[in-house]
Amino acid sequence: IFLFVAENIFPESKRDEVFNTAFLVFVLLALSGHQETANAFSTATSNSKNTFGLSNSLNNFQVGNSIDKTLTSFQSTISRKQDKNELHRLMCGLVAAIDDIWTSSSSDGSSKGDIALLNCYEDNAENKQLLETTNILYHRGPDGMTVASGALGHNDSGEEARWAMGHTRLSIVDPNNRNADMPFQMDFKVGENEIKKIKLAVNGEIYNHEKVYSDMVKDDDWSHDRISASDCEVVAHHFAKHGGPATAKKLDGMFAFVVFEENTKDGSVKAFAARDPVGIKPLYYGRAIEGHTEEKNAAGGFIFSSELKALVGHVEPSSVVAIPPGHYWTPEEGLVCYHNPEWLRNEDHTPWEAEDHQVTDDEIREAFTAAIEKRMMADVDLVFFLSGGVDSAVVSNVLMPLYKKAQEKLGGEFRRLPTFTVGMKNSPDVMAAKAVVEQLGGDKYIDHKIRYFTPDEVFDTIPKIIYHMETYEAELIRSCIPNWFLAEHAAKDVKMVLTGEGSDEIFAGYLYFQDAENPAQVQNELRRIYNMLGNANLHRTDRMTMAHSLEARVPFLDTEFTKLIMSVDPAKKIVDKEAVKNNSRGREKTMLRELYEQPNADGETIPEPVLWRAKAMQCEGVGEDWVSILQAKLATLVSDEEMEAAAENFPINTPQTKEELYYRRIYEENFHGMEHVVKLWPGGGRAMGAEWKSDMYTREGLQNVDLLSHSLQEEKTPVAVE
Repeated sequence: IFLFVAENIFPESKRDEVFNTAFLVFVLLALSGHQETANAFSTATSNSKNTFGLSNSLNNFQVGNSIDKTLTSFQSTISRKQDKNELHRLMCGLVAAIDDIWTSSSSDGSSKGDIALLNCYEDNAENKQLLETTNILYHRGPDGMTVASGALGHNDSGEEARWAMGHTRLSIVDPNNRNADMPFQMDFKVGENEIKKIKLAVNGEIYNHEKVYSDMVKDDDWSHDRISASDCEVVAHHFAKHGGPATAKKLDGMFAFVVFEENTKDGSVKAFAARDPVGIKPLYYGRAIEGHTEEKNAAGGFIFSSELKALVGHVEPSSVVAIPPGHYWTPEEGLVCYHNPEWLRNEDHTPWEAEDHQVTDDEIREAFTAAIEKRMMADVDLVFFLSGGVDSAVVSNVLMPLYKKAQEKLGGEFRRLPTFTVGMKNSPDVMAAKAVVEQLGGDKYIDHKIRYFTPDEVFDTIPKIIYHMETYEAELIRSCIPNWFLAEHAAKDVKMVLTGEGSDEIFAGYLYFQDAENPAQVQNELRRIYNMLGNANLHRTDRMTMAHSLEARVPFLDTEFTKLIMSVDPAKKIVDKEAVKNNSRGREKTMLRELYEQPNADGETIPEPVLWRAKAMQCEGVGEDWVSILQAKLATLVSDEEMEAAAENFPINTPQTKEELYYRRIYEENFHGMEHVVKLWPGGGRAMGAEWKSDMYTREGLQNVDLLSHSLQEEKTPVAVE
């Protein structure tokens, strides 16, 4: 009766509630002694046409013979869904650990150290440490938390590898299918008497997941069916067939993942971790030493996490490493760069000098439209962060016709595109964003929400921001403050957003580019700051959105689009100082601005004052005097004596200003011993590391904030600081 009702009466939108009910029925059957009936019910449910995936979830939880563990797992997964306000805030967070059976051993020759996350690995053993540690990353995935542990294969000495994985899920693709819950535990027959046992946890979105799988079916005669529509599942399939390096290179998306694999033919075990080419998603690892000793050859393990906070207390702080963008890790090789495009790694790469090389404006526009369409992949509502800058204006101008077509295809009542802006009253960003909304059709097509803030309300928020950002880099933290409020506001309604991040790193968008002496310097500088994206802009984008259970997507940083733009003659990106002063053609990002001067597919144009306004970093556009207000306040919270002792107390990356010292104190409270993980801009700011000298910026920020004002703003009044 239950299955008939579930399959024929409940709509697709209620599948998650049906699964919860099915799980409850299973528990009640088991509690009442009807274990055989419970198992039959589990099998029938997982085979139903709505694919509730109950049996796969039970396998992930390893509840086979333990009602207590069934109830614990049921509670950890389902109780989070009880608050109706959380249902609309359904990317992810991962924790993983494995014994080092490759390089270390204890005094008795065993590879098994005293590692909290691995000590409870036997069947039916409840791993409270793993549950608690995974729960630290709950903000990255409030739709459900799943943990699993066990043992794999053996080394040459016959030692098996204990493993553990925890995963929190923010459901974007196939959100109601419990088969999509991670960690995935999948077995693949790849040869005669050869089975690959895969344990996989992924944080991210794989945009080409359907093509990856179809290529395997077509080219590799791959016969293993997918158990879900999850985009992340294809990582397991491809890894089993082609291994880690080939898999990382094949994926198109934003991702960080960890795989543990056993080959049953010889018992060998592999551990593999990788991060996407640009660094959109984070991943760290460290060493857990047996008994927390300093013995060099002590048995230990490798522990991975999406964020530093879940490593605290489990690893030796000095061993923590942030996996760089475009790299993978194995215990045998260490870190290896797999993403090596010519434009990024070869300074002599100058394709624009070839006579037959031509990149047309139409080709660029088509490539960017494709990048946006790719990032519209989701089974949840799409929204947009509209900062009011030219980057977000371009994205919205391209996005709006695509969004309207998608709505028409769905049929029914038109759902206005939600957009979100943050800033102080009458700030450059807020006033520009309002103009863009009006130009795109206003309230008829766009549901625009603005989060206003004042200086007085933000200072108490800084400790929370640093805890989530896991940095003490001052320029970055300044821009995080408005982003915190923006993400917090948007998360009340949505869970996936598009942003205009990354344009400046490929179109030479920062004001200090006006001092570049030649095109070669421009190209070299773009390479340099692109390589820092994972430590700067994208670090902020991920942490501020994920702190509020939001996923952010960045179409400007599509790898194919980036490759195309970086093949254009950098002479087209040269900045004219006079044009910067006059807000005219020739200023920073003129190439991008000219590409989108004309009307979009619906005949809508970007307002002229927005199209040609100055580049404002996110801490500046929300209010021209905001940075000075922030710094004046923080100067009162750090004494002169503390500044004098800064070098002694913080010998690594010593703070140079009271603002920097204030941030460093908070970081130290949360991540003691991990100060080496933070990568700072040389000289204290992005502009200071360029090949040329520029007076536009100091480590305190932009010197002439009047450059940011534009004609859409009202007359300004000074803001006082108490």
